[in-house]
Amino acid sequence: MKQHIRLIGWAMGISFTGSLPLGTLNLTVANFSFADNLTGVAMFAVAAIFIEMLLVRLVLLAVKQLERLKQVLWFFNLITGAVLLLLAFNSLSAAWQKLMFQVETPFTSLHPLLSGVLLSIINPLHIPFWIGWTAVLKAKHVLNDNPAAHNFYVLAIGMGTALAFTIYALAGRFLIDHLLEQQVLLNWIVGIALLSTALVQLYKAFVALPVAIVGRATSGNE
Repeated sequence: MKQHIRLIGWAMGISFTGSLPLGTLNLTVANFSFADNLTGVAMFAVAAIFIEMLLVRLVLLAVKQLERLKQVLWFFNLITGAVLLLLAFNSLSAAWQKLMFQVETPFTSLHPLLSGVLLSIINPLHIPFWIGWTAVLKAKHVLNDNPAAHNFYVLAIGMGTALAFTIYALAGRFLIDHLLEQQVLLNWIVGIALLSTALVQLYKAFVALPVAIVGRATSGNE
């Protein structure tokens, strides 16, 4: 039980903090709230969170399949590090150039459910973000391959995103204005955190490389 509580805490925390920076999803939640469309807020949030949880399920399957190939585990760590490094570069580049978030909310004319599904599907960060963090949590032995652990993990991610959406729905305009003012600082913080995680993953990949080479050589001799 303690292991599951720890996992839920990690997953909720990552999901919550990852959903706080301004993006089309939380901005759309705020826009529905401004229009006093609480039903729209609920429908949009449920659809967006459902898609995110579904994508996390796919990520878990992909990671599990890759981990079964012990000889390419180092390559998986390398890919994870590269993905996190790319995300870090984007955040640090935006911070260095003092770029601000561009307010765009596509699909607002569609039904909230459909809008939530489409915006969540086309979100380019869902898969690389959760591939990276899933690998990190597995390396820390916070997440294992137990089906119950996977269920808690996915559920906690949905809860973390729901909490962030709730804050945007309630705090709306004030939160957006405040985050816009602090966007550069947030980009620095997120970028440095991602860069640190990426360097750890890349280090693990290079440490595991000799083992992978030996394993391939052994398999070839057999």
